[in-house]
Amino acid sequence: MNKINKMLTALAAFTILSITGANSLELRTGLSANGMAGYANVEEKLKDSNRISNQEAIVATSFASVFAEVSVDEAMGLGIGVMYAPEVLATDTETRAIQPSGTGDSGNQIAKAEFEDLMQLYLTLPIGDGGAYVKGGYMQMTMTTNETLATGSSYPDEEIDGTFLGAGYQSDIGDAGVFWRAEGQYQMLDDISLTGSEEGGTSGSKNVISAELGSVMASFSIGMKF
Repeated sequence: MNKINKMLTALAAFTILSITGANSLELRTGLSANGMAGYANVEEKLKDSNRISNQEAIVATSFASVFAEVSVDEAMGLGIGVMYAPEVLATDTETRAIQPSGTGDSGNQIAKAEFEDLMQLYLTLPIGDGGAYVKGGYMQMTMTTNETLATGSSYPDEEIDGTFLGAGYQSDIGDAGVFWRAEGQYQMLDDISLTGSEEGGTSGSKNVISAELGSVMASFSIGMKF
């Protein structure tokens, strides 16, 4: 979250400088309906037995978000903006049985996760005068874990960081400053690694879950410009 705070400070500074130094400034704000598809390759390594299991998953979700942007004509229309979505995804509850072994745990593993507080900080650049643009930036969201595990472990919440590239098209609706926008993004999320709270019979042996993540997102927005 410290990285987000620093970037928000930079965004505020850019906005203040733009307002005081630019002759042609445009402010935009709006509401977006988003559809996201995500991929995860998850590996779990159990304490003591070192048994490793892998699972791949594809999930889809839809959610709403808000955004605010400022752009400056003197900088070729370059804009900087922020997007926020309070809730993104709540996974289904997963139940998996661990088979007994000589050294490992046995029983049911019950877990789910929620992804929330998605924030994007980004730059936009128009392509020509027809309404097309490109976009790129930094993103962060929180993964909250909820689990009841036979292994006795619990896992901490995790901040997931990433970057994204996107492109879209924007057009006015009438002459009152209302516009619509359609956009697509490819999101490159950092790998995550979670270490369980419970130590096994072997000193320093703990459950470890690691995951490779990626996602794509499509958005349709309605906004106002000033």
